[in-house]
Amino acid sequence: MHKILCVLTALVLLAACDKDAEQGGMPAAGKTNFEVSLPAALETYAVEDPQAANAITPFYDNVTVYLADAGGNVTHYAWTDAEIKAKQKRFEQVTEPAQVLVIVNSGSVVLPTGTVPLSELTAAMMRSSVADQNQAARTLANEDAKGNAAGTYNSVQQVMLAGDQSVFTTETADDGHTLKKASVELSSIVSRFEIGTVKKGTGLDVLTIEAVYVNNFLNFNGGIYNSTVQNYDESTWPATFTPAWATDGYNAAVTSAAGTKVYAYQVFSGSVVPHIIYKVSGTVSAGYKLADGTGDADNPTSFTGKYITVKGFRENGTLLSSTMSHKIYKMGLENGGIEITPDKITDKPEKDKMDLIVGITIADWTTANVTPEI
Repeated sequence: MHKILCVLTALVLLAACDKDAEQGGMPAAGKTNFEVSLPAALETYAVEDPQAANAITPFYDNVTVYLADAGGNVTHYAWTDAEIKAKQKRFEQVTEPAQVLVIVNSGSVVLPTGTVPLSELTAAMMRSSVADQNQAARTLANEDAKGNAAGTYNSVQQVMLAGDQSVFTTETADDGHTLKKASVELSSIVSRFEIGTVKKGTGLDVLTIEAVYVNNFLNFNGGIYNSTVQNYDESTWPATFTPAWATDGYNAAVTSAAGTKVYAYQVFSGSVVPHIIYKVSGTVSAGYKLADGTGDADNPTSFTGKYITVKGFRENGTLLSSTMSHKIYKMGLENGGIEITPDKITDKPEKDKMDLIVGITIADWTTANVTPEI
């Protein structure tokens, strides 16, 4: 999202230059044919369930194209179900745009219609909700009217995608009219966290996950200055953690072995780095104690309803101060999981003065292309 907003800002500046050029006597653009095509599959490997690489089809709930003119305005074109199913929308004899913007799966965002200033579209996209990026799995018994095939679509397949292009190539015409083409790269507007398991370290005989939560995240995509942040602390942690997408019960299928399931969360990128909280039970070894003093010098002591709070992440030794969209952050998915010692287990989540920083690996979210033809 940061990338596309930067591009939108650049386009406003470009439009201002173009507007000055028009005042100098540049001729108006001619008419042309224009076509936008969607990819058949979104190539990515960030999924809740194991799937073959490069074989993950996105769920197309809605598709919108905006054609931007040289004056800093954009015109809205929604796709019909039939056009989404055909993965193609064609425009006959339109003024060649300065920019093409494509938005897939707008969720609760009310996109502006008609022709509006580019700033209005940017403001609308900033109101995108994090809940829209973490939809429950959707199962279709049969192919729907949009061409989405029967099957189950996980949250990563339902996130908002966006892309833009301003460079067009001239193609061989098929009807005698001018025909131009542009490739639009679609990217996720969120970053993704894939969470694995934990394992017992010295001082623990048994360690079992009861639940997993993500905390400290933006509720909307407008940045920290005009968005609310969900950030429960030690004193405000609720009896029932919400929203539903931000919490998971223990799932035995999540391990550190390659190809197994993960606890997966999409969050908006920026300087608000999420916290990952494990609720755990287990047994502390004789002679060891948890951070709250639970334990016995002579006997193993069982515990339940305790917490591990991960408040930071290191990539190649460097502490992350922000996250980026279109990136996948992987944690606890190798070497049997994150090794935990008793001193890292507290009686409450987000315990003050108690930080746990873990190493992560980062991967780019594989991109997909759409192909507008002008």
